[in-house]
Amino acid sequence: MPLKALHEIEHTQGTVQLISHNSNLQQKNGLVLVPQPNQNDPNDPLNWSLSRRILIFYNILFFSAMGNFCITGLAPGFGQIFDEFHCSTSQLSYLISGPGLGEALGCFFIAPLASRYGKRPLWVVSSTLFFICNIWAAASPNYSSLLVGRIFAAWASGTSEPLCVDTINDLFFLHERGTQTGVQGLWLCFGATLAPVAGGFLIAAEGWRWFHWVLAIFTGVNALLIFLFVPETQYRRDLHKSLDVTMAEDSEIFTEVADFNGKSDVTQTEGGLVREQTTTNQSATQSEYVKRTFWQDLKPWSGVRKDVSLFGAFIRPWALFSYVSVIWNVMAFSIHISCFVICITLIAVVIGAPPYGFSSSMQGLTYLSFVLGNVIGAYLCGRCNDLVSQRLARRNHGVFEPEMRLPVVLVPIIGTPIGLVLIGVAFHHQWHWIVPCIGFVLVAVGFTGIPCVSQPYLMDSYFPVAMDCLIQFNGFKNFVTFGVGFGTIPWYERDGPVTMFCILAALVIVIDAGAVLLYIYGKRLRHHDGQLKIFLF
Repeated sequence: MPLKALHEIEHTQGTVQLISHNSNLQQKNGLVLVPQPNQNDPNDPLNWSLSRRILIFYNILFFSAMGNFCITGLAPGFGQIFDEFHCSTSQLSYLISGPGLGEALGCFFIAPLASRYGKRPLWVVSSTLFFICNIWAAASPNYSSLLVGRIFAAWASGTSEPLCVDTINDLFFLHERGTQTGVQGLWLCFGATLAPVAGGFLIAAEGWRWFHWVLAIFTGVNALLIFLFVPETQYRRDLHKSLDVTMAEDSEIFTEVADFNGKSDVTQTEGGLVREQTTTNQSATQSEYVKRTFWQDLKPWSGVRKDVSLFGAFIRPWALFSYVSVIWNVMAFSIHISCFVICITLIAVVIGAPPYGFSSSMQGLTYLSFVLGNVIGAYLCGRCNDLVSQRLARRNHGVFEPEMRLPVVLVPIIGTPIGLVLIGVAFHHQWHWIVPCIGFVLVAVGFTGIPCVSQPYLMDSYFPVAMDCLIQFNGFKNFVTFGVGFGTIPWYERDGPVTMFCILAALVIVIDAGAVLLYIYGKRLRHHDGQLKIFLF
């Protein structure tokens, strides 16, 4: 099986004409729609109504949020579990770290199946399995059963993170990706940070088992809604239109692809671009597309793409480490989530001890500072990401480059190190609790903000392998989270808060500063990356 490059054309991938006066291009609010939807096909997800797309998106967002909620929300019940199962403190920690590993395995060993079998089968199966595993955990007769049930639940929900972001590619246009990625990141963070707050009150009132019973109720309803209202969103549009759908004003525009299964001639245009000419006329094209009915969309399978190698689907995410920009994006998210996990872990150790002496419920309320940071980060690096990139595109004669998303990285570059130093000094000098909480807000801004920049950047830059990028992006950070959870307490006890948090701040500055190099050399790197023959298809 031969290795393939990302593209074999001269045009640098990701560079598109976002603002144009060309009347042949479909536009909305003065912005060119990238990619251009197939006007003839009612089954193209980009042609669906906004309300339908939002319904689909929010159903899978809820599933993703519940995955994180399941992992962190049980922590307030550790005391009850200790009394019931007589397990050790380290065994209790496995109830959090074990599912974290399960989530990583779900990313790498389930999500790639979507490339060959479609997203809908994975959404239906994984949401149903998540529902069943929560019932399993709630009814567990012993510690081992509880641990295994939670690991399998996380394994099922682990598919949701990369697939949810890739679904943004299916349902929304380029100029909407930053905003929608911010919404997705906000839901994931809410699932992680609000879980200990809600879980603490629920477990105190009803016991730890009811945490999983309530999850089972919500996830059962969610699985039903996914089955009813989340159809297959993957759409096989023309590859060249997906990459280079809009060109400079004087470039030749691609003709509409009439039949993906029919015959077409590929010719070379003056600008080195590829145009497909179909042998069928427009009226024939329109008659060939028949809108699927609601009952047809209920099919739990989506067909098999025999042109996609199953083995290659599992290998491609790892081949992406040949791309410098992918390495930077993965490292940036990994360091920010490490800082977040360390802060979460130390809340019980530091805030629960003198001089703060917060009770379990009060410790849970400190998570609200992370929620505030999540909201700020999602707006500044999500919505503002789209606005800034559009403004820069206007200054660049309407031409959009993925690197135009990178300036908003200044928010986490500045905010997160300040927050980390503030936390370390406050813990060391035992300052008022409001000081470390301000630090938590700043850390959460970066934790939410970085993926709001990185994931749209990867989708814009490497559209044909966007799912593989997102699998690596989310799966690798889950492995990092799993490892960081084991080392946090020993590191804190050995070096103390000032040294620990200053080292973290320095790492954030050094790694995030790579965005400057990517902003300068990113286009050149993308052009180089596109020529590397590293992918199995």
